[in-house]
Amino acid sequence: MTDEITTQNLMSLVTFVQLKIRIYLETADKKLDNYDNVASNFGMSAAEAVRELKKVDSSLFLGLPRYDDGLRSYVVKWVENPDANFIGLAELYARFSLTIEDIEILAFLAGCGINPAVRELCNFAVADHGETSITVGAVCRILANQNQKKIDLYMDRFSYNAPLRRHCLVSVEKRVHPFNGFERNLLNRQAIVADRVLEFLKSPNQSDMPVDEAISAYATRVSGEVALDKLHLVSYVQSAILQLIRAQTFPAVLTGPAGAGKEKVANAVATIMGKNLLCADLPSLLNLDAELLQARLSDLFREAKLGNDFVYFRCSRLPEFIMGSQQIVLETYFRREQFMIGTEEMTMWLVQLTTGWPQLAIPLPNQTHRFELWKEAFEGEKRTPSEDAMDAISRRYEMSAPQIRQAAGEAKRLSIVARRKKIDITDLDKACRTYFAHKLSDLADLVPPSTFKPDQLILPEAERVKFDEVLLYADAHDTIYSDWGFSERFPYGRGLSVLFYGPPGTGKTMAASIIANYLGLDLFRVDLSRIMNRYVGETEKNLARVFDEAERGRVMLLFDEADALFGKRTSVKSTNDKYANLEVAYLLQRMENFEGVTVLTTNLEGSIDDAFKRRIRYRIYFPMPDGKTRGRLFRSSIPKGAPMRDDIPFDLLGEHFELSGGHIKQAVLKAAFYAKRDNCEIGLAQLTEATVAECRELGMLMNDHLPRPLTNALRAEKGLKPLTQEEYDRSYRPLISSDLPLMDLPAGVPIPEGDY
Repeated sequence: MTDEITTQNLMSLVTFVQLKIRIYLETADKKLDNYDNVASNFGMSAAEAVRELKKVDSSLFLGLPRYDDGLRSYVVKWVENPDANFIGLAELYARFSLTIEDIEILAFLAGCGINPAVRELCNFAVADHGETSITVGAVCRILANQNQKKIDLYMDRFSYNAPLRRHCLVSVEKRVHPFNGFERNLLNRQAIVADRVLEFLKSPNQSDMPVDEAISAYATRVSGEVALDKLHLVSYVQSAILQLIRAQTFPAVLTGPAGAGKEKVANAVATIMGKNLLCADLPSLLNLDAELLQARLSDLFREAKLGNDFVYFRCSRLPEFIMGSQQIVLETYFRREQFMIGTEEMTMWLVQLTTGWPQLAIPLPNQTHRFELWKEAFEGEKRTPSEDAMDAISRRYEMSAPQIRQAAGEAKRLSIVARRKKIDITDLDKACRTYFAHKLSDLADLVPPSTFKPDQLILPEAERVKFDEVLLYADAHDTIYSDWGFSERFPYGRGLSVLFYGPPGTGKTMAASIIANYLGLDLFRVDLSRIMNRYVGETEKNLARVFDEAERGRVMLLFDEADALFGKRTSVKSTNDKYANLEVAYLLQRMENFEGVTVLTTNLEGSIDDAFKRRIRYRIYFPMPDGKTRGRLFRSSIPKGAPMRDDIPFDLLGEHFELSGGHIKQAVLKAAFYAKRDNCEIGLAQLTEATVAECRELGMLMNDHLPRPLTNALRAEKGLKPLTQEEYDRSYRPLISSDLPLMDLPAGVPIPEGDY
């Protein structure tokens, strides 16, 4: 029944066109005394025109009533007192601030669009039989009923900046003909009503109407209401949004990282305003030329008014520059429409266009809200992890709501694969790491997880105390700053930055791995070759990406050989010095704002800029180990599962061979291969042989005559008696062998005593 009523009401538009044509024909047939108000006259009488029209369709003029006011009251009734089932024209009148003349034009073109026969009738009435579409001039002449002043009035309503064309309710043919390149006056250009307007007239109250096909590739309508208090926003952000809605200070800009919920905020704004949300992708629209961009923006905002929508522009990757004509188009629409823009960063052209707009920063959820999001993600799940696990993971990783939902699904899958009844902290941690790992892979390398424990790191007592403080600070960071409220007193500089300096091979990288393993964090070694860039500003951009992703993913950053990047600033003698100092200055600011864990290692502590040293929280010196420490390193480098003799005097090895911890590890590894070669357990003989080989590879001068304690230890391992001091001295093989001929020595060189 409703469809029948709608059809009847739409046919009233066809009737309107038929009546206007009849009035036009009857007026044209009359002899008018005042020809000043007559635009043109027919070459045939109205009776002849009607006779010919009836031959085509005898029902065209059947039973049509007379209207002395030219149907004006008919149109006024449509917009002021419409029928309950035909409110489309009244809605268009109100939503687009139209005039009665605009409604007459829309009704006329809509009638022609509904019934093609009426369009042909219109062209016949104006003696334009060759046209398949109705022209602007034909519409104006029929509606004005040959009155020149009224024709001018209707022509003004067809102006390109008048509501009908500005909102794309009516489309007019381009001025230049596409085939012959000849310009056409507005009177001679074809005009049609937009299909979307015809659909709206049929179903003005339909809520699930799809977006118009012209913008379907650039925009989508988001269904469903969103409550502002369910978005896990901090209180001051909620207050700012409500104030923005009350003041109606649109357009506005929402800034924030990806996944912070800018689109959800726009949806909540639309919900409060009683509207739907129409999301459009601005970067895709900017790929169009200026003329097509203007048409698509008109279609977009027309769609928003027809669908009772609030427009939100997504701006994930904006171009760095836009053309001047595009900027003019954007300025035109940005100045007169209400909408929101959501962007991660403000480009220069966007800053210029949005000057004076309200700008609201949407941050990622804080730890409390992240905990609530984790609970929501596992709501109704049988494998729900414990609240302690969710609290720990919410403190560890700074993630958005979509990321948390994705990680929750991955954690569930991991627990099923591991055949666990409940999701534990290991599953949650691995799921979160999987999400963040690829973000840093372009500029940093993941250091394989180690099994080293803090008690395996051997340091002097004073440095050991500092290292324990590092672990304490990292472990209690969230409790002190978040739970105890110290973040209010320390708004910046809350991160943990550590400098490990000392000779090569003393355990600096190993110490960084221990911290990462202790905190359960991934350790990424920053690749300087991928960070450094010869183009101005690119190095800073790469560093910003590294710090941003590390902060979101809660990973540790390791700057190995940090003196290459954190070197001292110099006096500016060239352009290179200037930009090198800029890189160091940027690093100083970024390090101070970074809230994660950063470890710098260097062999040249004096090369680090003094300003970095002030901002680095802990500086730990890794000295060359003494003899006793080297012995402990020899012992701790051999795994528990390796076959090893029980009586190895590691203290003798440490006392005789002055090596760093890294080289000791290499020597122990060689000894393991030597033991495999000799088909025996790792013993002193293999360790001594491997250590001597390692020393020689380092270029150290080694004497084959080992110290007596070490020699006796080697003999004891073979089951031989120890040498006395006299036997040890006799066993010394002189540097010049007795079986070699005596060389002629220059005069004055003393000849050693002994048998040759």
